[in-house]
Amino acid sequence: MNDHQSPKPQRSRKATNHTTDARAAAQRAKLDAQTATTLLESVPLVPVGKQKKKKEQHHLLSHRQASRTVEQAIGDYILDHEGGNRSKKTIEWHRTALRFLREFLAQERQITLVGEITAPDLTTWFVHLRKSPGAHGKLRSERTVQTYARSARAFFHWLVRQNLIVDNPFDRVVFPKVGKPIIKTITPEEFELLLRACTPPNETGVIATRAAVRNRAILWVLYDSGIRVSELCGLHVGDFDRKQGLLTVKGKGSKERRIALGSNCQRNLLYYLDQYRPDQEELAEWGSPDEDHLFLSETRLPLTKNGMTQLFARLKKRSGITGKRISPHIFRHTFAIRYLILGNDPFSLQELLGHEDMATVKNYMHMNDEVIQEQKRKYSPGDHLPTRMPGPRDTRRQSGTRKAPGRKREE
Repeated sequence: MNDHQSPKPQRSRKATNHTTDARAAAQRAKLDAQTATTLLESVPLVPVGKQKKKKEQHHLLSHRQASRTVEQAIGDYILDHEGGNRSKKTIEWHRTALRFLREFLAQERQITLVGEITAPDLTTWFVHLRKSPGAHGKLRSERTVQTYARSARAFFHWLVRQNLIVDNPFDRVVFPKVGKPIIKTITPEEFELLLRACTPPNETGVIATRAAVRNRAILWVLYDSGIRVSELCGLHVGDFDRKQGLLTVKGKGSKERRIALGSNCQRNLLYYLDQYRPDQEELAEWGSPDEDHLFLSETRLPLTKNGMTQLFARLKKRSGITGKRISPHIFRHTFAIRYLILGNDPFSLQELLGHEDMATVKNYMHMNDEVIQEQKRKYSPGDHLPTRMPGPRDTRRQSGTRKAPGRKREE
């Protein structure tokens, strides 16, 4: 360094540290400001106009809820079921149950709007159903009351999903409960009696034989497959696979399932199809050449549920069976119980019966009362003791006369 140059001023260490701290503080303030800006941008801001529009929509929704009548809501609910391709039986069940509810609310509680219905209104409706007679002048059973209550409960769940009500009154009522029914079935002996009753008494000829063969085929299909009466009436000739012995059944919601038929059932069904079902020439003479339903009536038209009801009434009368209702549905119960006893497979039974869940199948798993009593006699603890117990050896009195009292020999 030259002598004429003046030395640079030296900063103190204290001043340098002060400058560094100031810069760091400024940088931190800048980062804090950027973070705050980012957080503000992440929060959605609702303009004043949108807030007003949202408030108006809420007001319109509240008005819609308050003004929707029970009758209008039920109509929309039925249409929703029809659009969802629910079965006619299900739709008719809802229509009947909800009509009872609407009439009760209007006549007994002076309620016409869905928003006015409360839990006490529903509880009072349950009581009204129990005390008022049904269509045939008899008081409704607890199971019937529960059936109507199930329909109403589904309806109110739908009202919540449609934003027609906010609070579901069914959440605060005691739902009607009933005990599990004793499942009745037909015995092998009764099945044989029904098969023999298929032949019309005091009738001969081709028509009588055709009716007998068709009726036996119907009974065998019901007994061996457990299908519903509506499913049987809807069967077509093409639904039976002769080669594989399989029956394609269209169930609720147009869902198809296949059921393998046993040898006895196939033999009776093929005998009807090949020998006695009207052929195309005969159908043409009756004006229905393209009729392809599997089971036909005497007029060469498809069997109906009403026709099946009349058929089973005749078969029961001819068979002499008393003390139980003989219907296509008892064949469904019989199939389920027998299948579980023989196969012990509830999961395949669920598929064969066409149930969406196991709830109904579990009812069959408890078996029916006749099977329970038969099992009890077979494995009765009192009959499986290792030694004989003191007492009489006869199980019942042999004659109507009472023997003179005397000393009994005990072993």
